[in-house]
Amino acid sequence: MQKIFLITLLLVSLLPSARTLNVVNFGANGKDKIDDTSAFQKCVDQLASEGGGTMEIPNGIYYISHLKFFGKKYSNITIRGFSSTIRQILPAKRISAHNGLYQTFAERLSADGCFVFDAMVSHQQDDSESIKNIKISGVKFETDVQKVGFDELMHQISAHGVSNFSVDNCSFTGFLGDGVAINAGTDYRFNRNAYNKNITIYNCKFDGVNKDNRQGISIYYSDGFLIENCSFKNITRGDMPGAIDIEPNSETQVSRNGIIRNCSFENIGGLGAVTIHTGKSSSLNKYSNKNFIVENCNFQNVRAAFCIVGHEKFMEYKTSENVIRILNSKVRNAEAIADIRSGFGILFSNVQFYDIHNAGLNTVTDGGANGITFDQCLFDNVSNIYGVVFYGKTTNINFKNSTFKNFAAHAITINDPLGIGTITDNVFYSSKYGRALPLVTSTISRSEILSKLNIKNNQYFGTFKHIDLQEFLKK
Repeated sequence: MQKIFLITLLLVSLLPSARTLNVVNFGANGKDKIDDTSAFQKCVDQLASEGGGTMEIPNGIYYISHLKFFGKKYSNITIRGFSSTIRQILPAKRISAHNGLYQTFAERLSADGCFVFDAMVSHQQDDSESIKNIKISGVKFETDVQKVGFDELMHQISAHGVSNFSVDNCSFTGFLGDGVAINAGTDYRFNRNAYNKNITIYNCKFDGVNKDNRQGISIYYSDGFLIENCSFKNITRGDMPGAIDIEPNSETQVSRNGIIRNCSFENIGGLGAVTIHTGKSSSLNKYSNKNFIVENCNFQNVRAAFCIVGHEKFMEYKTSENVIRILNSKVRNAEAIADIRSGFGILFSNVQFYDIHNAGLNTVTDGGANGITFDQCLFDNVSNIYGVVFYGKTTNINFKNSTFKNFAAHAITINDPLGIGTITDNVFYSSKYGRALPLVTSTISRSEILSKLNIKNNQYFGTFKHIDLQEFLKK
């Protein structure tokens, strides 16, 4: 036994130990307001040449333009700050990119950043060539969006082809584009669709300052991600997606198995504070676009807490599997319940909606919806006179065990009678309208449609009438 122990000690002593390097020893100075990019680059290059290690950034303010981690050799690096501030240096003027579509400070014309990770490979089927095991913690990223304004291509952290990539206890302030962008490419002229896998962003703060940004976090390509205990405020222009955007933009890009948990969102513009695009699931993307969870999150002062964008074949969704589950969350002071566009397979469970104040926005805004369920939800103070509105072609729209209070008039509108699914065990409590209908639909052409509906065990109080779809039957 003693021999085994001695041999183990000998083997451990022969293993190479990862080095810890301090940026100060490479010439960085957190007090002099001079460009520190070269010093930081020398430090990470040294770590890369040794197979990895830790870069320590003492407390101070450091000025960085582009810190580049290009290639798999930049794996196994920890960046450890001590409430250290990174101020992003920008060029003196913007350039025109993509035939004038963008005026940008970026030099990489798909997604640039202050810290840029790029595996420099294309069309990978796994993470074997990705930059692996990156950890960034204790760093405060700052950009002056109030001074220089929006830039869709310039982010604070930009990554393409990373695996086991984590960011924790960091803050992102005043970003021009995104705070963190997990990309399908940083420059499509050279490489695209390197493999991103297992992304973790934990206990971070995102403050866009003036809502003249793109997103706090964008994930265009990732096989698994976790965003947990993060706060988002003052983010996103009105023509952008939201504080978090999950958006594969090609059928070949992997996007699946994502969790957004215990996060807060306040004063968020864009389509939805959390925007998720679910494209077609196929062998091209390893049967992606599913297994997303949003849970225990709080939303306040948003256009919509959730924007879900499906695809044109949404009516072909047939299974009982929930593509997206939104659980145990609260929404206060929003313009809309949600913004669902050709969405499918969405479960809202124990989500509380308070003060939904825009009288014209519908829950389904474009295309239609298939397989949407609200279970154990609360709707309190909804200003749209048609309530929770499903517009367009729909099927399998369900409300179960939910409560409706303080409505301007009607509670639920499902424009397509064939879209009415299960309406059971709900409580329709109060409406300001004297003849409020719990359920409104269009003219029903055939009486046999009524016999197939599962509407039962609902309770009605105040001015809410009992559900009676006979009045919508074509005379």
